[in-house]
This record gives sequence, C-alpha cells and structure tokens, in this order.
Amino acid sequence: MKRAFTAMAIAGLLAGCTTPRSNVDRVQAGMSSDQVQSILGQPEASANSPGQQCSYYTVWKDFWSRVPWDFSDRYYVCYEDGKVASFGRAAAPAVH
Repeated sequence: MKRAFTAMAIAGLLAGCTTPRSNVDRVQAGMSSDQVQSILGQPEASANSPGQQCSYYTVWKDFWSRVPWDFSDRYYVCYEDGKVASFGRAAAPAVH
C-alpha cells in the first residue's frame, strides 16, 4: 500500500512538469517561440549559440510506449531568426 501511494505521488509530480505527446505534433517549422510556448508551455531548459536558440521540453510518452521506469521523452525546438528551424526528440543520454 505504501509503495502504491509513493508511485502515485511521483506520477502526480511528473504530470505537473510534462507536456502531452499530442502537443508536440502541433509544432511546425516557421512558428515563433511564442506560438511554440502556447502549445508546449515554458521550456525546462534553453541553450544558445550564435544565430540559434534551442529549448528543451519533457513530453509524456503515449500510453503503449510507457514502462514503469520511463514515462516521458525529452524534445527540443531550435530557432533561427526567431522561427522554428528544427525540432524533434532529443537523444537519450548513454547509460553506463
């Protein structure tokens, strides 16, 4: 019982900081950062380089792709001149 409560509490916390997968499908090349934020919300992190800015989001996996230890994926949206130039699933870090 205690484990079930802990698992539900953790799932609830994760739900507060993730975006549904269906929202990622709405992002298109040429959108402004304001348009993307209206779909995905505030990014969790950002990285800047000359001429390019990338934002990172945590997105819920669809129901059939979830496993108990892995409910979400990380996605990026990169902008050039204030417009979406590229976007997609960020590579998973290597596990050693």
